Amino acid sequence: MFWDKLTQKEKIGLGISFGFFAVAFLDRLIISPIRTRFHRLDQQIKISEKQLGSDLRNLNQKGLISEEYEKYFLYIRRSGSDEEEAARILGEIEALARKSSVYLVDMKPRKPKETEIYKGYAVEIEAEGQMESLVNFIHQVNTSSQLLRIETLRLTPTKAESSILKASMLITKVLVP
Repeated sequence: MFWDKLTQKEKIGLGISFGFFAVAFLDRLIISPIRTRFHRLDQQIKISEKQLGSDLRNLNQKGLISEEYEKYFLYIRRSGSDEEEAARILGEIEALARKSSVYLVDMKPRKPKETEIYKGYAVEIEAEGQMESLVNFIHQVNTSSQLLRIETLRLTPTKAESSILKASMLITKVLVP
């Protein structure tokens, strides 16, 4: 009815208009969401590929990491009670002080600090000695086989114009429970 009253040019124009409308409608309802979904999937695939590459590198280094872990595991694993560990630390500090010609004035172990991941032991010490001896002692503590670390250090002269220094240190050790 309506179609019959239109001229040939109007029918062609109206057909082209409906064609554009149909294409736009299909684009908005079907093609655009599918294209967006494919784009999102491509991005997820790229991210997953990067993660997979990283995971594969880590997997290839598993043996090396295990060897390194085993090498240091003996040093960080707790092998006794808190008192035994504190005694081991104090014994190591005393041996290093004797080796370095440093006189230990006082040593006070602190209460162990425990978390879910590690247990930290600390010892406060006061020592006296020549500058060279103290530097040697500090170096030996930091390179000790028990993986001790000096957290705080305070050096003061014992007397005016004296070559002997007094050192106050906080030495720590971290172990895996």
